[in-house]
Amino acid sequence: MKYLETSQIIPSKGMSYTMYEVEGEDKILRMLTTIPDVEEIHIYPKPPVKKLYKPEMCKSIEANEFLGLWAMGEERKKEAQ
Repeated sequence: MKYLETSQIIPSKGMSYTMYEVEGEDKILRMLTTIPDVEEIHIYPKPPVKKLYKPEMCKSIEANEFLGLWAMGEERKKEAQ
């Protein structure tokens, strides 16, 4: 299992980071998007994209960074229900 990240600027919100839990070379198991400046986290247990495009363009991240944000996203989802 490996964890990868991409980022982009979202106007009026700040930097957006999309993180992927990847199996093998490019199979996406789970993904999340976070925008820290506005405290947004969106988790995707069944990601709409199944295969990572250009994994060489992604930055490697630590598993605990992804897993910590995933747990926060699950908690916020429960609170919203």
